[in-house]
Amino acid sequence: MGSFWLIMGAMLIGVPGATFIVLQLIAQHKRQVSAYEWSSAEVVRRGQRMDELEKLSKNAQQKIAELTKQKLELEAQVTKLEKLASEAVAQETNTKTFSIGIYNSEVRRAHMMGEKHRQLDDKWGEINYVELNGAGEDEVRRTIMRKFPPERGFVIESVHLVKKTS
Repeated sequence: MGSFWLIMGAMLIGVPGATFIVLQLIAQHKRQVSAYEWSSAEVVRRGQRMDELEKLSKNAQQKIAELTKQKLELEAQVTKLEKLASEAVAQETNTKTFSIGIYNSEVRRAHMMGEKHRQLDDKWGEINYVELNGAGEDEVRRTIMRKFPPERGFVIESVHLVKKTS
């Protein structure tokens, strides 16, 4: 009879304990399934967001390219109009046209060392000629030095009178 009570006691204590363990395992499995479903949904959501951002980026790049092209066209028009205006002013005020040869010593030095200048194009290592109207050579030199300051490496190589406008 003692073994009967022993078996009954083990069953009473063991069944609830086993049930508790099984319920804990089921709850853990449900949490894992829920976490997996959430992470799968998150991966899909992030992928969609990346696609959206790529489309926005492409649109922005196209808009930037379009605006840059418009800017260059407008700058060319401004340059052309400035030249026409300066020619008209030169005719009215009887000023002279000078050809100024200018280069950048920093670009030249970087080119000799086999490097690129951080801001300017390699063409500034060679002498570039600019036409400018003015009353005299000193005025033209002052004007060109304001546009291309010596502190930034610009060097005036030559200033020549091109023609007289009457």
